[in-house]
Amino acid sequence: MTESFDASYDVVVVGGGISGLAAALQAAKNGLTCALLEKESKTGGSSSFAEGHAAFESDEQKKRGIDVTKAEGYQRYLDYSHWRADPAIVSRFVDNAATSIVKLREELGVVYEDVMITAPDQPEELRTWHMPEGEVAHVIELQEAEARRRGVDIFMQTPAKKIIMVDGKAAGVLAADSDGQEVKLGAKAVVIGTGGYAASPAMLDKYTKHAIGEKIINVGGPGNAGDGINMLLEVGALTNPNIGTALLFPFMRDKAIVSETNCAGFQPYLWVNKYGKRFTNEIAGLNFGHAGDIVAGLPDALYWTILGQEQIRKLVEIGNEVGLGIYINNYAKLPGLVAEIEADAADEARENVYSAPTIAELAAKIGVDPAVLTAEVDEYNGWCRAGEDHKFHKLARYLLPVEEGPFYAVKMETGIMITMGAMKIDDHWRAVDANDNPIPGVYVVGCDAGGMWGESYSLPIPGSANGFSLTSGWLAADDIAEKIKSRAL
Repeated sequence: MTESFDASYDVVVVGGGISGLAAALQAAKNGLTCALLEKESKTGGSSSFAEGHAAFESDEQKKRGIDVTKAEGYQRYLDYSHWRADPAIVSRFVDNAATSIVKLREELGVVYEDVMITAPDQPEELRTWHMPEGEVAHVIELQEAEARRRGVDIFMQTPAKKIIMVDGKAAGVLAADSDGQEVKLGAKAVVIGTGGYAASPAMLDKYTKHAIGEKIINVGGPGNAGDGINMLLEVGALTNPNIGTALLFPFMRDKAIVSETNCAGFQPYLWVNKYGKRFTNEIAGLNFGHAGDIVAGLPDALYWTILGQEQIRKLVEIGNEVGLGIYINNYAKLPGLVAEIEADAADEARENVYSAPTIAELAAKIGVDPAVLTAEVDEYNGWCRAGEDHKFHKLARYLLPVEEGPFYAVKMETGIMITMGAMKIDDHWRAVDANDNPIPGVYVVGCDAGGMWGESYSLPIPGSANGFSLTSGWLAADDIAEKIKSRAL
């Protein structure tokens, strides 16, 4: 069987996020011809929103006196996943992630400003979050420029439709160009790195444990609609058992990630569900991954944060309890909160911020029984005054009473950045079939690739998704180059 192609390459990469760019750039460095197809009008995908990436035993850690060993990272991933992660994939990542730091610094001129953790009061967090100057968005700019300089053909607004197989091997990709015309590109290997399916409500309902696809707020790349996963399934690739892993967090609908009202909404103060009842130790908010898993499982996948003037003053005058990465720093003051939250509450078109002089009136505005919410607030205030939370055992330092009005209710819903771990791969980043055999010439990287995750994103190892994406990209390209050289592809 033969196919005719409009152009042919050694490698065709599908997806222009950090994993696809890493694969394309490394392929070019290895002397391979390469095309990269990106369905959006610019590269980056959800990687553009990331701040840093994980590594272990890196020279950037060592020069700052930070000791996080590869063995410690490996064990933390396996333990956090309840050993549902693939030990071989985890091992390859932790062994090679520090090399990604060297590559970016020495080959692209990336400067690392710090190595951090994400949140306070999280003793299990490892200091692995390597923060490049200009964040990951700048890394992507540098990757794209260097890939073009090295001869990678990058086709924007060119969605891939199908992996072309000939005699059981990858032979190329069927795509549509920016004018909607069909184009066939031949290849000895195809790399899929399309960023998961966070933008597909149907796939979220199918694969995740929460059937909230239409309710969820996607704050990641709009193009992450599972295209690569569907193409892989069509050629017989096997899904990973943990295909439903997602990076979730509480988020306000129709708000920017830097919103101070949104920040107030995920503070570990008083949370109630849609019925006005407190449901958890709010300290979960210190780990947005934990909080995201919680809110996704609540009725209507939402909760209300109840704020009094005590909380407002604390946030404005002293600082927050937990920020959101570098967008709002941990412990930072929220000087614009009063003006923003008052405007939000006064906006009659907005249904996620309300204000009232009493708790009973506030309850009526958010559609809960005033008696229920009043009782919950009274009980909570009792725990605060006593300095002990006998219901959910929250630390005393976060027990701040809600007694002084006017009061606010902020609706927090379920946000998603990415899904992770969709497809089963071997430790050379090759897709495998139902018999656990690698599919010749078909590689999977980044958030489409499985093996690193359990049920939840590994927030105690901050930067994991981007570190894995970056590292898997160049490792896959190295394997392709080796197999092409040995004529195994």
